[in-house]
Amino acid sequence: MLGRTRGSGRTGKAEMSHGFLVTFSGLDGSGKSSQAVTLQRSLAGRNISAARAWAGQKPILSYPFLALVRFLGYTHRRKIQGVAFVERDLRRNRALARLWPLVLALDFVPKTVVSVRLPLRKGRIVICDRYVYDLLAELLHEGMLGERTKRMLIELTPRADLAFLMDVDEKLAWERALVPGRAREQPYYDLFQRRKVYLELGREMGMVVMNGQGDVEQNHRMILTKTMDGLMKAGFGDNSKGRTE
Repeated sequence: MLGRTRGSGRTGKAEMSHGFLVTFSGLDGSGKSSQAVTLQRSLAGRNISAARAWAGQKPILSYPFLALVRFLGYTHRRKIQGVAFVERDLRRNRALARLWPLVLALDFVPKTVVSVRLPLRKGRIVICDRYVYDLLAELLHEGMLGERTKRMLIELTPRADLAFLMDVDEKLAWERALVPGRAREQPYYDLFQRRKVYLELGREMGMVVMNGQGDVEQNHRMILTKTMDGLMKAGFGDNSKGRTE
């Protein structure tokens, strides 16, 4: 049983939340979801309960804006080898481009409050598939993220205790994207340039870069080891009153 010990030495925001956040980011097809699921199952096998969250884009509050963008002709859909992709070119409209980061935040921030921040405040371990780093990578790649908005998005979301960046080259990512049934509709973007943005962001944010093209089991063992080490250092140790919810 893994529970939080007293006097762990964590202070400030980390002490207020009491939980532990592990995130997985990277290109579509880099193996984020598979590693997130496997990590949760491996922790459960050690009697360590972890909540799993997904912070990808799913329009709810932003739906009217996306409908307007589609109506104005800035959304393009295409099928490649039977797989549907969507591309938005908002840079042609300065007003829409300035609003885009805030519109994405309308859905992203409330979602992370419910699926990430609240469980952390209850002392839970949270494994998040996609996170604020993926949102930042998208906006940086599209040239629609200023420093003020970047700081705002980072400050509005809990900082990850352990952030993994699953890195694959653009060729493999594209091959995986073309697998039928992966998603009803996928974003279409320059994989080479997006990967460069991810790697730069990973260095800036101190993310653990994993070779998503390497042996899957070996990657999982490394992720599990780093997660267990992080939990112990954060003050989650053997305790007869530890949390298992």
